[in-house]
Amino acid sequence: MESMLKRTRERAGMTLEHAAKRLRISPGYLLQIENGHRGVGVPRAAQIAELYELGKEELFVPIRFAARFSKGGSM
Repeated sequence: MESMLKRTRERAGMTLEHAAKRLRISPGYLLQIENGHRGVGVPRAAQIAELYELGKEELFVPIRFAARFSKGGSM
């Protein structure tokens, strides 16, 4: 199954190598991201989305959540 990131990159007319060069990462690293074998943080997600001229929310979904606590340590 082809990932949305790969389809988006191809629709933008970019090869894996070209996109990776623009992102200043290795093609192998970008391939791992596209295949879902490596997650990305907010800064990298924003960088990829900007390259493809989309919002990061259009390409990525949050997969980790942390509970928020008040200063006293309880809710």
